[in-house]
Amino acid sequence: MISALELRRQSLHLLFGIFIVCMLYFNAFSLYHLVAIFIIGFILSFLCKHYKVPIASWVMDKFERPENRYVFPGKGPLFFVLGSMVVVYFFPLKIALASIMILTLGDAVSHVFGKLLSRRTYKHLKSVEGTVAGIAFSFVGALIFVNVFAALFGSMLSMALETIKMDYIDDNLLIPIAAALIMSLF
Repeated sequence: MISALELRRQSLHLLFGIFIVCMLYFNAFSLYHLVAIFIIGFILSFLCKHYKVPIASWVMDKFERPENRYVFPGKGPLFFVLGSMVVVYFFPLKIALASIMILTLGDAVSHVFGKLLSRRTYKHLKSVEGTVAGIAFSFVGALIFVNVFAALFGSMLSMALETIKMDYIDDNLLIPIAAALIMSLF
């Protein structure tokens, strides 16, 4: 069963990702805006770790995992923005947007569906059911911006990477970069 905290976290993940994609697509945001968001987020993360910051601390209390709240608050969104910055800088906009959609939809959906549908736990892998759902949703999201082959292989291979539990690299950074690299081949 999925906890209320994880459901809130994944809902925010979806909304945040769709917001970034829309702002980039309609030229309301550029790389410079993402850099500014990252810097402000990093400062707020540091402050929320040590002080009670109006609004930001409330958001951390409601959406941050307890193990990260006073160690690295806002870790997920910071790596999300960092991954978005990397793909926007190094790849054509359509590939960058598709890779951010794969992160947005695939990561959130795989967590939710994995918790709801999976009956097994794996030591080093996330759920197969969640991964399949993540691939399906991220494929549709990427298809808005790239051709069917790029969307399919970008979704499948980057979500396959996401299934591996890694402590040393955040999936919010790994997924968009992997997806963009794969889709750039098509």
